[in-house]
Formats: sequence, C-alpha cells, structure tokens
Amino acid sequence: MIDLPQHWGVHFTPTVHTRAEGPTDPSNNNLHPGFVVVVTGAGKGIGYHIALAYARAGAHGIVIASRTRSDLARLEEEIRSIAPGATVLTQTCDSQSDEEVSSLADATKAKFGRLDVVVANAGIISKYLTGPDGKERLPVGIVEDADFDRVINTNFMGSYRVAKYFVPQLAETKDGPQAYICITSLAAHTSSSDLTPIAYNLNKIGNNRMVQHIHHDHKREGVQAFAVHPGAVLTPQTEMHHTTQLGSSWTELLTDDVGLCGGFLTWLTKEKREWLSGRYLSVAWDVDELTAMRDEIVEGDKLVMRMVV
Repeated sequence: MIDLPQHWGVHFTPTVHTRAEGPTDPSNNNLHPGFVVVVTGAGKGIGYHIALAYARAGAHGIVIASRTRSDLARLEEEIRSIAPGATVLTQTCDSQSDEEVSSLADATKAKFGRLDVVVANAGIISKYLTGPDGKERLPVGIVEDADFDRVINTNFMGSYRVAKYFVPQLAETKDGPQAYICITSLAAHTSSSDLTPIAYNLNKIGNNRMVQHIHHDHKREGVQAFAVHPGAVLTPQTEMHHTTQLGSSWTELLTDDVGLCGGFLTWLTKEKREWLSGRYLSVAWDVDELTAMRDEIVEGDKLVMRMVV
C-alpha cells in the first residue's frame, strides 16, 4: 500500500468511502423542484456518472456536454430510463473553445431560464510515451512533458471558460445552491511527476486557486465554488494505459467506484453549504464527520491553498 503524505488530506475525516452510500447515495438527496445542473465532459467516466447521480436525485433539468455526440446519446438514453420526467439538453461542446462553451451557456439559459449547479469536469492528461521496452508510460519532468498547451487549454482554461460563461447564470438563481464545481485532483498537492505529469499537476493546483477566487469574488452574489477531488477511479483512459501494467502503483491507488463523485456532489449541492465554499474537498471523506468538523474548518480556514511559514 502506498503511504501518501498527510498534507494530501486523504484521511482528513477518519472514515473514508470508496462508493456512494448513506447520505451520499443520490436517492437519499432529493433535489428541489426545478433543479438544473450542467455537466461538461459528461460523455465518459466520472462525468457520465455525475449526470446519472443527478438523475437519481431528481434533477428537473440535466444538461450534458462533451466532444462526442454518440457518447451523449447513450447517456441521454440512460438518464431517461432512470428519470423519465427529467428534461435533458444534449449539446456537443469542446471546452477548449470559447464559442462552444458560450453557446452551451446560452442554450442552457434559453431552455431552462435558471441554473443551480455547473460541474466543470472535462479534463485530460499528457500524452503517453513509449519506452525502449515497448511499454507506455506518462512523461516525467519538465523536459519530457511536451503536452503543456493542450493540457492547460483543456484542464485549466476549460474550467475557466465554464466559470466565465456560467457564473453569471448562477448569480441570477437566488433560490438554489448557486454552485460552481471544478473537478480537481489529489495531484494538486504533489511536486513530483512520479504519479502524474507536471502539466496535469500544475493545472489542478491552478483549479484550486481559481475556486478560492470565485468564492471570494462572487460570494456577495450568492455563488458558491468548490474544488472537488473525484476519488481514485479507474477511468477508460487509465484502464487503457498505465493500470494494465501489473505491479504498477496505480493498481493500488485506483480503487474508488466511478459513482462515488456523483453521489457526493448530490449531497454537497442539495442545499447551500457556504461554510465549504472556496475549499478543496475529497469525495471519499465521510460527510457526517466532515459536517461535525464545521467549526474547526471555518475557524482554522482549512482546506485552502496557502504557503506555510
């Protein structure tokens, strides 16, 4: 078992979960009538299951977006089987494009006239390299990682674009959670490329700081912002590449259920949780224990990025 540093916050709550259960089971989080959620990067993996969780929690309007229409068609069909009464808006959207993210925001407003939650989930990792032994691996260090532009434009700038075009709609919805959620990563806490490439790591710590900014800059409008680590999940990309190598440290790490994140988000956004706004959260944390730590978190201003001096 890999021993991760304490400051990564893996065990911030004594109890951690690998699947959605109890208070994070979407069926236990009944959302208010008229609830509208947008999920970008919804075509596969974590985003796909975030959308399904909101369907199970009774969201009235579910906007799903990704670059691949066939993935969205499959997701829409599954949402309708879970929640026949939900209204689903499906639109292709590449988060690297201002025009496409703006168009998605316009379509959401035209269709529903309100927005409760937007999840900026679309993300990628640097391209794999092939070693002399023919095995694929992720790049290590600043020299090998030649994929900075693409990763930054998707992971950081994509999340920025979602915030830019959707935060104004969140600010207008005064009777909902008004939540911007940026899917970040445990990788934000590392200064090593041993597990994930430097481009990915830098983007994720940037995402965390952006969430702090949105919280401070827009809280007077009622907007909440959360940086959420979605768990250590076996996604289609990780399954295709490095986790197939027996003995890889990833085999020990990727043990969380793909539905854990969506379940946690339905708990997080079924009501206002201003005391957690602007903070980094892990979906594995026990939410009852987290709630019991509310005074400690607020008074100590915990779960935010700062330099220790």
